[in-house]
Amino acid sequence: MNHSWKKSFGILLVATVVSKAIGFIRELVLASKFGVSKDFDVLLAIFAIPTTIVSLLLYAVPHIIIPRLDLNEQSESNFYRSFSEKYFWAYVLFLIGLTIFYVTSSIFYIKINSINIDGESELNIYLVLFFGCYLFLNSIYTIFKALYNAKEKFILPAFSPLSIHISIIFSVIFFYRYGVITFAFGLVFGSVLQLLLYFIDFKRKNILKYFRFSLKPNKLEYSSYLIIIFIELLGQSYMLIDRSFLRELPEGHISAIHYASIINNLPVTMIGMSIGTLIFPSITKFAQNGDFGKLQATLNKTLIISLIIGSSIFILFFNFGDFIISILLERGNFGYDAVVTTSNYLSYLSVGLPFILAHIILTKLCFALQKEKILLLTTMCAVILKYVLSLYFVQEDFFGGLSLSTSLAFIFNVIILIGFLYKKIHYTKVFKNE
Repeated sequence: MNHSWKKSFGILLVATVVSKAIGFIRELVLASKFGVSKDFDVLLAIFAIPTTIVSLLLYAVPHIIIPRLDLNEQSESNFYRSFSEKYFWAYVLFLIGLTIFYVTSSIFYIKINSINIDGESELNIYLVLFFGCYLFLNSIYTIFKALYNAKEKFILPAFSPLSIHISIIFSVIFFYRYGVITFAFGLVFGSVLQLLLYFIDFKRKNILKYFRFSLKPNKLEYSSYLIIIFIELLGQSYMLIDRSFLRELPEGHISAIHYASIINNLPVTMIGMSIGTLIFPSITKFAQNGDFGKLQATLNKTLIISLIIGSSIFILFFNFGDFIISILLERGNFGYDAVVTTSNYLSYLSVGLPFILAHIILTKLCFALQKEKILLLTTMCAVILKYVLSLYFVQEDFFGGLSLSTSLAFIFNVIILIGFLYKKIHYTKVFKNE
């Protein structure tokens, strides 16, 4: 990395670490109040769909927008108007329809399939309404994040999720007597605060004037958009596959997988996503300008760094996972049994950590080169492998196999991607273009 990259990475890493640290404190509060309980299992099950959609859009939207914006455009007015007309308002209309569909279909499902015991059905409907608001508001944040990253402005997108974490913490601590609904309320209130930060920044930079309602979407690119969204949907399906075994698992195991995933994802988010976010605009420019020599050098360095860091953290989690979980989570309703169960899942999940970090870099390469079909093929194969292995392991009562199957799926995906990208694309297209 050159000096400017090191400085940007340092700033981005610090911002991400602070944001994720507060987010982890949020999880500590949730663990202390809810533990690995039936109520929290139910909340996580209901929250699975909206959080999957939000995560899907969080990763898909930058991959759709950044490679298709003219990153060499010098005129601020032309850049922001193009962004608004081609992407922003079309995306807002899409979100309105998506939110309405999610809320109405979820409420219909609850009314048809739920038995109203002590207001349980009514509570679930309230959760759906709150989660629908969160779905819309936080998905608006995703397109703002893509815009800032395209301009290589990383700090606000990294810090702004703090508003959601802090809102949830205060909501759960001070209104815990109202139950799990306090989590949903904090989620929505924090999402509103998060958007306010962007509108304030837009106002300060005099950017809002470029966001007048106007639609000029490029319909020829819709097929690529759908492929990218489907790729991200497949990527988010790992969590859904795990939670689909709710009835087959002992009570609290879904919660244990959730907490293990949070700990395993800390280095993924803080290091892997920071590196991926930093290099994505740059490798996109290299691809747009045909500078494949710099593209190759950047990828080689970041892949080596990611694999070394990932391997080191894997050794730490695999050997000292129970100690780490005990220090971080063992309090309140999160007792020793929960520590043992969660550390078991963390051990198997961390096996794939080096490959998860490498997968982030390879994914950015696919999108920068607009080779989405290759990524779609490998991701589909990996998800199928994940489901087949999970089904087999659960039938054999090897519940830790749910996490192991995730690791094996990422290992498989990375090996195939490297084969495609470094042989088929790099040697047949990149060197040829040079």
